[in-house]
Amino acid sequence: MSVSKDDPRVGLIKSIDVSRSRVLLEPHILFICGGPVDISKTCNHSVRNMFMNQSAKFGEKADGIVLAEKFKDWQSGYQSLSDFENDIAALSSLVVIFLESEGALAEFGLFFANSQIRKKLVVILHEEFHLSESFIKLGLISPMEQDNQESVRVYEIDHRKIEEVSKEEVQDIILDLMGYCDDINKTESMRFENRGHSFFAIFQIIDMFLALTKSEIIKFTKDIGFDFTQKEIDSALYILKNFNLINSTKKSSQYFYFANPDQPARVDWQFTGADKRISLQSIKIEVSEYYRSCAIEDVAHKRRMKVIDAVSEGGGDAAI
Repeated sequence: MSVSKDDPRVGLIKSIDVSRSRVLLEPHILFICGGPVDISKTCNHSVRNMFMNQSAKFGEKADGIVLAEKFKDWQSGYQSLSDFENDIAALSSLVVIFLESEGALAEFGLFFANSQIRKKLVVILHEEFHLSESFIKLGLISPMEQDNQESVRVYEIDHRKIEEVSKEEVQDIILDLMGYCDDINKTESMRFENRGHSFFAIFQIIDMFLALTKSEIIKFTKDIGFDFTQKEIDSALYILKNFNLINSTKKSSQYFYFANPDQPARVDWQFTGADKRISLQSIKIEVSEYYRSCAIEDVAHKRRMKVIDAVSEGGGDAAI
């Protein structure tokens, strides 16, 4: 889809001052691994399952919680497992593992070996296992504690007796992790070399311009200084979708990408020149009016407006 000279997006993109822009990290994204989860059922499958059920009561603070199960098809977005793991670490504020299953132990060993994930890794475990002289304790947990005592969280909760675990005990874990998040940076200066920042930049451009094609995303991110390959864009769109930040829908032969409704801004763009004091909402209004005027004669913009209107009227109903 071509970009015309009177397209307001062109001038807006050119006036973005990336060096002064800030990445907004709240609500913090928590990538949660561990025991089996089925949040559609009320019975207790695991401590992690109880954690997910109880976290819904904490409103916006829990909006950034993402389950590892959403990424079973990671190979559709990545060719390399290590690249996928690094991008999880880049986008997440914390990677949390409940040590309550063989699979969780395997994930722990895998993530511990990844230097990017290890920096953000938090382990939840029963005090009995923390006191034991096991290989896991001596080879993994103790080194983590030496690097950062906050990264190992010990509780009396025993996953082997899940029916005896109370909601209040699980809520204590949630409050504990949220308290930990309160001590993490809430904003950061945007840096081109930071992989997580580049993902948030893609999200914010999509959000700012309401609905974009993949080629437009590549163009606009390049115009502000991010030089993504097609493969990198594909990976970014995959992980942003699975972290619940964006979605997509197909109209005729064209896919449009849009921010999920109610997602908070993730970049506070700073502008130069005449656009210095422009607000995100006023940008969206201006861009929407441009699309709507073009849609009178341009079928591609007409399809785009159908997506925007569907998202506006029905939340995520535009998504496939």
